[in-house]
Amino acid sequence: MAKKPTTLLGRIYATLGSYWLAVALLVNLFLLTWLGTLEQVDKGIHRVQEEYFESWWVLAKAGPVRMWLPGGYITMGLFTMNLLIGGLVRIRKTRRTAGVIVAHIGIALMMVGGLIEHATSKYGRVLLFEGQSDDQFEEYAGWELVIWDASERTGVTEYLIPEEDFDDLEGDDQRRFERDELPFDLVLSRFFHNCQPRRAVGSGIPTAPVVEDYFLEALPREIEEERDFRGLYVAAVTEGGAEVVETFLWGRRPIPWTVEAGGRDWAVALRRKVHSMPFSLRLEKFTKDDHPGMTMARSFSSDVTKIFPDGTEEAVHIRMNEPLRDGGLVVYQASYGPPEGQSGEPYSVLAVSRNPSDRMPWIAVSVIALGLALAMFDRLFEFIKRERGKRDRAASSGSGKTKVADAVREEAVA
Repeated sequence: MAKKPTTLLGRIYATLGSYWLAVALLVNLFLLTWLGTLEQVDKGIHRVQEEYFESWWVLAKAGPVRMWLPGGYITMGLFTMNLLIGGLVRIRKTRRTAGVIVAHIGIALMMVGGLIEHATSKYGRVLLFEGQSDDQFEEYAGWELVIWDASERTGVTEYLIPEEDFDDLEGDDQRRFERDELPFDLVLSRFFHNCQPRRAVGSGIPTAPVVEDYFLEALPREIEEERDFRGLYVAAVTEGGAEVVETFLWGRRPIPWTVEAGGRDWAVALRRKVHSMPFSLRLEKFTKDDHPGMTMARSFSSDVTKIFPDGTEEAVHIRMNEPLRDGGLVVYQASYGPPEGQSGEPYSVLAVSRNPSDRMPWIAVSVIALGLALAMFDRLFEFIKRERGKRDRAASSGSGKTKVADAVREEAVA
């Protein structure tokens, strides 16, 4: 029996690698998954993912009951330490535990892949009409403030402020952003996760500053995050603070706001985060097959041309469950437009996933399967060996009894 640790560090080390900690973490992970799934009905998948799995703590709701639970960061962090200490370091290294160790290595690979995905992956979409091409995709949920020289036509340099730098601005809170390359500073305030411009006249008391007879009105968050449109009040302060120009930006504003400073016109816009692809996609043809006698789509696909920077082209057919893969980039057929019952030119919506660890789950599952197979065959060989030993002992015992019986019969005959 292993000796119990006597020092504080030894007890902490033993606890981190204990079986009971693993059970507690699995129970907590089950609660996070269960309660988070229930809350998706009201909050949507993106908000639930942020609150439950991309957090340290979460105030979970189970009917009328509220409870504090360790969030995804704490749960997975402790689970990783428990796996490494209990499943790889402290476990006895013998032939019989080889399969268990290999399976734990596979689980560790799965968790490493999840960490890489969380830190580096990007998810978004690209919308294309037939004949249109694009080499960028926009995120579903992430937003950014972008500034550029409106007089430039080629080689435009964009200055970006990510949403994470101003999404906590509420009420009268302000934050000033400076760049040496820009002849003005931006003062941001009053951030809205979802909003719309509203005319001040006839709408009662405005709930936000009025700019040219309009103000931003807050709206409830949508269940589908991509249907939210951000809003933000912004003021441009020229060098020395001589002039202040204020307005608000809205995610659906069709044209950027322009500021004249340093003898040039500068454009400022609030948009979804944009990422470049290593190639351009041109939509050649979009095809939709309907169910017989119905307007509901049975399948839909896109014939696209992949255009590389050197000018070479490659024809690709993208359909449901048959994506385009290029390195860590995956392009799926997601949806189409216009919606049923509406007129307009058809277009294709392609979902884009940039995940460097795209193949890691396959590798991890293969390693786990190998470990389980090794453990199963080890138990199988042990079972066969025991059964063979039993038969040999039974046969040996039966042979001895036969010899005794023969000897008794011989004596009786004599």
